Amino acid sequence: MNIFWPVIENLIMPVIAGVTYFFLARYIAYIAPLRKLVTGNITYKGAYWGFIFFGIFLMTRPLQISLGPHPAPLIVNNIREFIMIGLFAPAVFVGLTSFALGFEKVRKSTVLLVFGLGLALAVYFAVINIRASGGSMEIFRLRGYAFHDGKWFHPTNPNARLMPILFIIRVTDPVLMMIILGVFCFWRAVVFPRNSVYDNMPKKLVFQGLAVLSFGLSMLFTGFVAVIWNIPNQWWIYYLGAILAGIFEAIALSFPLHKEQKI
Repeated sequence: MNIFWPVIENLIMPVIAGVTYFFLARYIAYIAPLRKLVTGNITYKGAYWGFIFFGIFLMTRPLQISLGPHPAPLIVNNIREFIMIGLFAPAVFVGLTSFALGFEKVRKSTVLLVFGLGLALAVYFAVINIRASGGSMEIFRLRGYAFHDGKWFHPTNPNARLMPILFIIRVTDPVLMMIILGVFCFWRAVVFPRNSVYDNMPKKLVFQGLAVLSFGLSMLFTGFVAVIWNIPNQWWIYYLGAILAGIFEAIALSFPLHKEQKI
């Protein structure tokens, strides 16, 4: 068996993507003390923790497959999915909404509603996932060491009928959240006052819209490939989407709030 692609897809790409978001979180922490005076603390707090949670989700893919057979892959996967669905997506949704609209327009009740929905979906996903995983199987070997993952889409999985439920949850959170955010950012970029002192905001919003759409659409496409076309485990698609989203986000963060600003 040629292990080149399994190693790239399951070990190398997740680490590269995860490190990208840890660096973005570090940069957020660097610029937040000054910029939060304009955009509000909730904006950069949401972005910082969103990047941290997403980095953890991405980088722990190798951990999921390297700890041995069932139930290890299921336990790690449930933790990863809980982080992504219950913490990452709500944090980014709140942070980016606050940035685009203005932190004073994001109510505490809205924040609680978004996180409540995310946490409820994360718990429901974990419960269904326990049944849907169907045990584990060896996916490849590297120098004699076996890597295992769940049987989710494998023909021998007796609980594969539950996979559409997991697909619907993921489409709702984070995919739909990211797509809504992307469209919203583009809309705000179009209607943002051109006479504002923060004249770089439209440009920043466009690149942030591209960032969230890159990940949301790549994850949606990964799901369609598995569920509709029956080609499972193409994780590389959304890891590539996550890396591309990180590039767009880095570009957005590099722009100051107004063109004359040097920071």
